[in-house]
Amino acid sequence: MPLTDVQWVLAHAHLSTTQLYLPASRDEVIEHVRAHHLWQDREREPRPPAPAPGYKPESLKNLFGGCVVTM
Repeated sequence: MPLTDVQWVLAHAHLSTTQLYLPASRDEVIEHVRAHHLWQDREREPRPPAPAPGYKPESLKNLFGGCVVTM
């Protein structure tokens, strides 16, 4: 939601007066930064390639464990 909409809904005359709703505690900032980095790390992990057609998923699981992507 745009901040200007918040300004209108809360009946603030100036956009700058809505800033009192924005400050985050130090713990919140640290938590959000950590969550962001965890999310980025997961996005960077390469996914294993899908197996070629014709292979049985059960056989691949026996050979490679649960790390095989099936279609």
